[in-house]
Amino acid sequence: MKRETLLLLVTVMILSAVGLVLVFSASPAYTSVTGRDESKDMFHFLSRQVIFMVLGFAGMLALSRIDYHVWSRRWAYTPVVVISLALLVLVLVIGADINNSRRWIALPMGTLQPSEIAKFALIIFLAVKLAENQSDIRSLRRGFLPPVVHIGVVAGLVVLEEDLSTPAVIACSGMLMVGMAGARWSHLFLSACGGSVLFALLCWVSPERIRRLMAFRDPWGDRFDDGMQLVQSLSGFARGGVWGQGVGAGEQKLFYLHAANNDFIFSVWGEEMGLAGTLFLVALFVLFLVVGTRVALCAPDLLGALLASGVVAMIAMQAGINMGVTTGLLPTTGLPLPFISAGGSALIVNLAMVGVLLNVAQQASEPEPKGRLAAARA
Repeated sequence: MKRETLLLLVTVMILSAVGLVLVFSASPAYTSVTGRDESKDMFHFLSRQVIFMVLGFAGMLALSRIDYHVWSRRWAYTPVVVISLALLVLVLVIGADINNSRRWIALPMGTLQPSEIAKFALIIFLAVKLAENQSDIRSLRRGFLPPVVHIGVVAGLVVLEEDLSTPAVIACSGMLMVGMAGARWSHLFLSACGGSVLFALLCWVSPERIRRLMAFRDPWGDRFDDGMQLVQSLSGFARGGVWGQGVGAGEQKLFYLHAANNDFIFSVWGEEMGLAGTLFLVALFVLFLVVGTRVALCAPDLLGALLASGVVAMIAMQAGINMGVTTGLLPTTGLPLPFISAGGSALIVNLAMVGVLLNVAQQASEPEPKGRLAAARA
C-alpha cells in the first residue's frame, strides 16, 4: 500500500512542522514567565523541539524498516514491557511533583513521562498476546479477562500519578484492540459499563475534578478561577475569526492562556490561523485516522491489524480529546496534542509508534474488489 504509506508519512511530517511553528510562536511568553533572558533564549523551546523531533523521526525510520513480526518474539517485547512498568512504579517514588501530579521523572536533558512509553508497550503486548490467544478470545476467563487485567494494571498505575485522561485513552484504545481480536460484544459492553462507573467514581472523589466539571458546565460563571482556562481558550478561537490573526500575532498566549505551548496549543493555532487553519488541522488528523484504519483492515495478519489499530486509536483518540477540551466540548484536562504540543516523551513515542504503523502499511495488501466492482474487473 504505497499510497497509504506516503499519505501517513506526509501527514505526520506536516503535523510535526505545524508543531515547530506553534512551539516557536508561544516561546517568547514562556521565556518571560520562567525568568529567562528572552533575547538569548527565544529559541530555547524551538531548539528542544527540533532535537526531540530528530530523535523521533530517527526512531520512526528505524522501526518502519523492522519487520513488525519481530515484536511477537519474547526477547523483543519483554524488555519494553518490563522497562515501562518499572518506570511507572519509579515515577511514583521519585517523580517530580508538578501541579499536584507525579507524571515526570527529572533528567539532565529535561523530563521523562513514563506513561507515554507505557502506551507503546501496552499496544505491543496486547497485539502479541491477543494474536496468540485469538482462538480463546470469546472465552471470558481464558481469552477476555487476561488482556483486560493487563490494561487495568497499566491504567491503574497511571491513575496513581493523579492523571485520569491518559488512563482513559489507554483503556479505550486497549479495549478497542480486544474488540478487534474478536471478543464478545456482551463482554465488551459489561466492561464499558464497569469502566464508566469507575471513571465517574474517580471524578467524584477528587475535589479538583469536580471543580473542573462545574467549570465546564458554566465557565463564564467562574471565569476568574477554574473556568478561566476554558474562557481564554474560547476567546482565542473567537479572536481568530475565519482567517486568523497571523502566525505569531496571537495574544492569548501572552500570560492569559496557561500551557499555551502544550495542552492548549490548539487554541493558539485557532487564534493565529482562524477557522480555516483549524479545519485544516482537523482534516489532517481525520486523514491520519482514515488511512491508518485502512492499513489496519488490510494488514496481512491479526498481529499487524492489532498493532495498526492500537497505534491509530491511541493517537487519534488523544487528538480528539485535546481538540474537544480546547473548544469546550469536553472538560478541561491535561493531554497534549500529538505531534504538535511541546514535549519530548510524547513526540518521540508517537513518532516511534508511527514507524510500526508504516511497517504494517508496507506489508499490507490492497483489499480484493467485491460486488459489482469485482464483476466489472472480471
